[in-house]
Amino acid sequence: MPALASEATYVISPKVAEALGDQTPAFDRTENPLLSWPNWMALLPDNLPLASIAMPGTHDTMSFYGGPLAECQSWSLKGQLQAGVRFLDIRCRHYEDRLPIFHGVSYQRTDFTKVLNDIITFLVENPTETVLMRLKEEYEPYMNTRSFYTSVAEVVNQVGEKWFLRTGSLTTLGEARGKIVILQQFSTNNEGPTFGPPYPGSMSISDAYQVSNDGDKLIEVERHLIVAQNGDPKRMYITYTSGTHWLLYNPESLARIINPKVLEFLIANKSHVDRKRTVGVVIMDFPGSELVNQIILDNWQ
Repeated sequence: MPALASEATYVISPKVAEALGDQTPAFDRTENPLLSWPNWMALLPDNLPLASIAMPGTHDTMSFYGGPLAECQSWSLKGQLQAGVRFLDIRCRHYEDRLPIFHGVSYQRTDFTKVLNDIITFLVENPTETVLMRLKEEYEPYMNTRSFYTSVAEVVNQVGEKWFLRTGSLTTLGEARGKIVILQQFSTNNEGPTFGPPYPGSMSISDAYQVSNDGDKLIEVERHLIVAQNGDPKRMYITYTSGTHWLLYNPESLARIINPKVLEFLIANKSHVDRKRTVGVVIMDFPGSELVNQIILDNWQ
């Protein structure tokens, strides 16, 4: 296992990071991740089902603006991918036949085309990797002359169909290397083929995002991680550690509490011999590099 861990490289000195209150092993509010591991999937076999892989993910991946209740991440998309994140939560508002990125009412100063081009740049540099993308329509549509599906299809065609694995079900890592796998959370309206597996479809998902008690939230997160460890290797398990409350918690304050506990859980449970598979996809707000790293290392426990 130490040999695998050494594949991750430090971006800045751990001592410097320790001195920064906003950058800890489990939580990071700074712009640059402490660790970089851009090609960790190269160590996994081609025949491995995508659904069985432990993957770090980010909730509302592009939510950098809009105030405390809207902001969920501080690493850029490039920084997230370089750190090892492989599951993205992308939310587009359908606005005048375009696809700007929104979180609720908050515009995130980018669009779907830019997001895809940044992912493709990463995949060109790291062809052993794949990126799973939950894609959903966010907030209210405005002044459109066509469907959300048609606008997505136009952007996909513009950036290049070859970068997408168009499949109705989750396949193997070998088939997905170098490609984006869209998990489709919008209707096709019978206008054409699907872009990818339906979300949620047959996936097992824990997304208790309305949080009134952080202890209850942690219990639910750990419950579902254990469910994943004992689940079907061909079924995708997705656990959201993120959440908010309009008065008690914003995404950052909850992540400061939950993320360290999730890291403790992963370290404490990594040697259990009775488990059948990995923890699956773990989706976070403001993850720290060591938390990301431990999720990746779960593939070899």
